[in-house]
Amino acid sequence: MTRPTVPEACIAVFDVGKTNKKLLIYDRNFSLLDSTYAQFEEFQTSCELHERIQETGQWLIEALAHMNARYPIGAVSVSAHGGAFVCLDGEGEIAMPVLSYNSDPGEDFHSRFAREYGDPEQLQRVTCSPSMPGLGNMAKGIAYAMQAYPGEFGRTRSILPLPQYYGFLLTGRKTIEHTCLCNHTCLWDFRAQDWSFVAKRLGILDRFPRRLSRPWDVLGRITPALASATGLRTDTIVTVGVHDSNAALLPYLVSRSGSFMLLSTGSVCVAMHPTTEVFLRPDELGKVIFYNGSVFGDPVKTTIFLAGLEFDVYMEMLAGLKGSAEHPAFDRDLCADILKGQGEFILPALVPFGMFPESTARIIEPGRSRSFMEVAGGSIPEFFNDFERAYTVLTLSLAIHTQVALERAGLEKGMPLFIEGGFSRNEVYTSLVASLNPDNEVFLTSLEEASAFGAALLAESALAGTHPRDLRERFTIETLRVASAGLDGLEAYAQAFMHLLETPPQGESTGGDVSLPTV
Repeated sequence: MTRPTVPEACIAVFDVGKTNKKLLIYDRNFSLLDSTYAQFEEFQTSCELHERIQETGQWLIEALAHMNARYPIGAVSVSAHGGAFVCLDGEGEIAMPVLSYNSDPGEDFHSRFAREYGDPEQLQRVTCSPSMPGLGNMAKGIAYAMQAYPGEFGRTRSILPLPQYYGFLLTGRKTIEHTCLCNHTCLWDFRAQDWSFVAKRLGILDRFPRRLSRPWDVLGRITPALASATGLRTDTIVTVGVHDSNAALLPYLVSRSGSFMLLSTGSVCVAMHPTTEVFLRPDELGKVIFYNGSVFGDPVKTTIFLAGLEFDVYMEMLAGLKGSAEHPAFDRDLCADILKGQGEFILPALVPFGMFPESTARIIEPGRSRSFMEVAGGSIPEFFNDFERAYTVLTLSLAIHTQVALERAGLEKGMPLFIEGGFSRNEVYTSLVASLNPDNEVFLTSLEEASAFGAALLAESALAGTHPRDLRERFTIETLRVASAGLDGLEAYAQAFMHLLETPPQGESTGGDVSLPTV
């Protein structure tokens, strides 16, 4: 097979999502040349969920071999989701199953962890890590591993986050960096800029590599065995790796100066505000509000909420009533009518997580409030029979939810807001978010595969021997301004929405069970 004519030393990015694993090829001008992906669902054992780490690693090797037959790969960069970690024995072999952060050991475990290491609000105050579902805090995952796998953990000599594990797989070398270490792990003390008291009390510091690297540092060159298996040159470099959300933030950090907010949307939505201060107000404790470390080691105030998950669940319900689920365009008159009436609302939360963890999902229409379970059981609100109206009420709910998350992440008047991901293609949603922020410039961005693009920037920094900020003039993020619709009554509707959240539901049936997507 002949290779296409491309610049030498292309960049391969291994982007590790929770299910989708992608290998993407970029040229040195950051143009995406090719990509391939595979899906690896976590698997269930008798009491836990696990990552398919060996299968994913084997697929990576095969995908690198396939791509290297077409493109001259000079560097490999890895971005991956947080939460998971890999335990290695003294021989560099996986010492125990890799726990999925979706595993939940149960309330007894969480209570015992709180007694030994601090209650959730104390941990959030000190480590800037909120309480995450299941094993979403790496410290909890490690504590559970010590309890459930004492023999295997006793043989563990190294603990690596996912990006650094795949770097080890490729190079045989180990390190750690701050974007994974600081991202809702409970292992880092932002104010002290050191390991947290939780990490020290766990007694695991000797199992992490001593050196704290930068994400764009060269971890090493691929091993001779990998070179033989893939056909890659023996001088192919591998960078240290990076947490995926921080990789997605990097292009904006490089290309912009001044304060801004990035809203990355999907099933899980993430609002990120790079800042210089680390401070959580008392009313922010208990919400999924935290700090993580940017690629450059600076604090990023972050909020997470499940707008996409809520959207998908309700859309499935509405599509069942209508028979299809085409997304309507923004209808200003319809929206104005809903705002004027202030009688139809869809309140969070289907999952007790995010900005309103204590709120129970409810659907409200004039004279009647129903729990989500009642509606799922067949008690349908009248406005659900009008698809476009229900769609707009749902999107109003998600836009207000988004606004709360943005403000809690630090959005202020005059600060540019960039929206990327799935909701950036939802005209109703983006129009409402812009209308809720008339004093802010709201932009949709052209950046596709944002986390992979950020990882490609890190690889180019390593290849060129330069700082990522020096790449500022070498790429452009195209943006499209979203205008405020100037909707009368939007602020009053949002205030009524928040008031209803503070009003306890009364006389609502809990109904039956509903199956929700895995977070």
